[in-house]
Amino acid sequence: MSSPSSSSPFDSFVNQDATKKLGILVLSPPTDMTAADEASQFVSMHRAEIDTALNKYGAILFRGFPLQEVNDFDSFVSSWEDWQDLSYDKSMSFAVRHKLSNRICTTNEGKSGGLVFHHEQAQTPLWPSYVFFCCLLPAQPGDGGATGIVSSDLVYQELNKRHPAFIEKCEEHGVRYTIYAGPEQDATKGAGRSWKSFFHVTTKEECEEKLKAGGWDWEWGVDAKGGKTESENFLKCTTPDLDAVKVAPGTTKKCFFNQLIATTANALEFSNVGKSGGGYNPLTDVPTQEGIDACVRFGNGDTVPLNILMEAKEICEDLATDICWEKGDVALISNYLMMHARRPWNGPAGTRKLLASLVSETNCTSFGKPLIVKRAFLLLRFSSSVETIS
Repeated sequence: MSSPSSSSPFDSFVNQDATKKLGILVLSPPTDMTAADEASQFVSMHRAEIDTALNKYGAILFRGFPLQEVNDFDSFVSSWEDWQDLSYDKSMSFAVRHKLSNRICTTNEGKSGGLVFHHEQAQTPLWPSYVFFCCLLPAQPGDGGATGIVSSDLVYQELNKRHPAFIEKCEEHGVRYTIYAGPEQDATKGAGRSWKSFFHVTTKEECEEKLKAGGWDWEWGVDAKGGKTESENFLKCTTPDLDAVKVAPGTTKKCFFNQLIATTANALEFSNVGKSGGGYNPLTDVPTQEGIDACVRFGNGDTVPLNILMEAKEICEDLATDICWEKGDVALISNYLMMHARRPWNGPAGTRKLLASLVSETNCTSFGKPLIVKRAFLLLRFSSSVETIS
């Protein structure tokens, strides 16, 4: 691939070899850059070129920039002054994370979380437009811990070629996801966030107010197998109808923007709601069709075929490339154009540190209509911590 502009001074910062190898733009800093605030100035100076490259490549890797601490990463992210933060406190992430600074949080802390390719939070009415990752400490050689990325538009094209009727149903009907959550956080799971944290409430009554306002269906005390949970405090809830294919903003590229592939992992986990995580491998274990049906269906109620989801999972792996992290790396990813996945990491605790920052999508829609999130998230909570997206 070529650089964004062969005649621009910006071209001198493009690492051509790494860009060709990874298929995304890789930028190196000016040789005299030594401070984190200079990295922020670099963004301000080259913002137009960066935005153009992001729409073209889907992701940009900033490698060699002087970003060594949490606050360095926070300042760097803040260089995009018109991008609003989607903090973990306001998000609808399934994962258990910990906030470290104003705009920075940990990545998924579950044992099995994030290992299957996904668009960040695409299974909810509130997703980020962009995702930043920063590596403060790369895994030791041989321990794994890379991050895979794959172009969602290429996945869409391949699935449309192999299964046009499936893609037609995705575009016509969309999908509805069913979520199973307990009242307390479970960091052993990739999707271990409690319903209290997920919906930013403290009581079942508050939760039901938000579910009603957001167009969700729900019931209490029911597990993914249709049985009763050990407590009536476990929630089963189903989203409103969400798009399964979207055109990435600023482009003409159709993307497989959904969480269908990752549902092959979530179905394994949700089948054990109320139990500690572990005991399965989301990369190799296969859920049943009944398990998938309990977690996602087309918007018209039809089954989403498990065999096609497993084939889509293989397509992602075939088309993916890995970011093998170096200390100080920052990857900026379009959440529409790229899916991502954490590669297995086998090192001792504390020997890999990857942080994240999410950018708010200010126009979350489904089938062209704004999703009812503003009202749902303002109900009963009028603090400045509430995210307004419509």
